[in-house]
Amino acid sequence: MDAESYTDLLPLILLGVVFFVSAIAMLYWSSKRGQFRNFDSQASTIFTDEEPEGEISDSFPSK
Repeated sequence: MDAESYTDLLPLILLGVVFFVSAIAMLYWSSKRGQFRNFDSQASTIFTDEEPEGEISDSFPSK
């Protein structure tokens, strides 16, 4: 590849930079909102009385 053909990669490089900057911005936003605090309590919010934590309620049918 000669130096002139690297200009064909410019849109791909710009797209990569935009994606990287947006990922860093989203990580900064989520850390400022407190999304990374207290993972253990946040992980248990999906459990209810019908499906308590630690009990297997779903299984594959046996053949």
